[in-house]
Amino acid sequence: MTFERSFTQSIIFSTPLLCAIAGCTTGGDGSTPFASGSAEDESGADENEDENEDEQTADEGSDSCGNGVVDAGEQCDFGDENDDSSPCTSICTINVCGDGFLYEGFEECDDGNESNTDACLATCKVAVCGDGFVQEGVEECDDGNDIETDSCTSVCTPGNCGDGELQEGEQCDDGNLDDSDECPTTCQLAFCGDGFLQEGVEECDDGNTASNDECISPYCVPATCGDGQLWEGVETCDDGNLDDSDDCPTSCEPATCGDGFVQAESEECDDGNDVDDDFCSLACTANGFFDDFETGDLSVLPWETSGSADWSVQSSQVQAGSFAARSGSITHSQSTNLEFSVDVPSGGVIRFWERVSSESGYDYLYFYIDDVQTGSWSGSGSWAQQQYDIDAGEHTFTWTYSKDSSLSSYEDAAYIDDIEVGLE
Repeated sequence: MTFERSFTQSIIFSTPLLCAIAGCTTGGDGSTPFASGSAEDESGADENEDENEDEQTADEGSDSCGNGVVDAGEQCDFGDENDDSSPCTSICTINVCGDGFLYEGFEECDDGNESNTDACLATCKVAVCGDGFVQEGVEECDDGNDIETDSCTSVCTPGNCGDGELQEGEQCDDGNLDDSDECPTTCQLAFCGDGFLQEGVEECDDGNTASNDECISPYCVPATCGDGQLWEGVETCDDGNLDDSDDCPTSCEPATCGDGFVQAESEECDDGNDVDDDFCSLACTANGFFDDFETGDLSVLPWETSGSADWSVQSSQVQAGSFAARSGSITHSQSTNLEFSVDVPSGGVIRFWERVSSESGYDYLYFYIDDVQTGSWSGSGSWAQQQYDIDAGEHTFTWTYSKDSSLSSYEDAAYIDDIEVGLE
């Protein structure tokens, strides 16, 4: 039990109550170790005391304090048992909360003031986090509970994004301040367009949901020609593919004659220059014969394939565009042929690109004009353009991939692309 009093006026307790607490007894004459708590004497006469004088006497203690008799100016007197930690202090005042004396067994602390913001509350309880009072210099907040998800945590710090506790208004809180994971420092779930680059998920994030700038939403990938999104100020067209033979080639500028890309529906050729008397005219019509295999088959020229396996059109190895011709799959001591015959109205050249990936010095790609070998290539190399002069008249052009009797190396194949027959 705690006795409390104000700092301006002593509280007078009834003698039986104090004796019951302190364990004292009244004498035969009715005397006790405590001052009388009655506001009137037995005759009913008023006994008004000078409060200021009493308080001064109590603060200093009377000369008779400790004699076991409650004298004038004393609230109590237990004699030798007077103690600052007992019911009656060493200055013969009743030990109450706020007097600066620690009453053992009843008070946890007593710092002599009524402040609830220091280490000892006005109730003489030691201040702790969760008591509802903010301890200055120690606590940032104290809402009187141990709930982690409100504005003040159980350790009396304000709930913040990044503290690992999910507070009201937060979608997530992973206990860090890393903007590159799935829960950034806004404590809102990461999404494309939030302005934070999520590692392993996004390639870019410019903080908006636009799909026509350099970082495309909702995928957060850098804008590129062929992604199907028109990059404002950079691209004039974007049809979502990397096909140079349609209306919007890989430059993402509308296809035109002279851009170097053969538009399948409207151009026979496009050599990317402004010369009219070469193989491809300024109108993008061929001054001869041409096949870049962009039809995906062997239908443009009068092709014939023979030997141990047929040549085919594929897309894994190309010089330009999307397709090129590949030799048939053969084994040792076999060969595979691809040829066409045309009537060349005037002299000129034949040009083509070749690439070989074979056992060097043993497996070869041979080129023939009218059954006369004019070129051969072996080993593993990159694409190279070849050119040979031809006269006017009927000609047969043949490409043969041939293997020796043993061993295979690399891709064991030959490729050709962009065949031109006509003016030089």
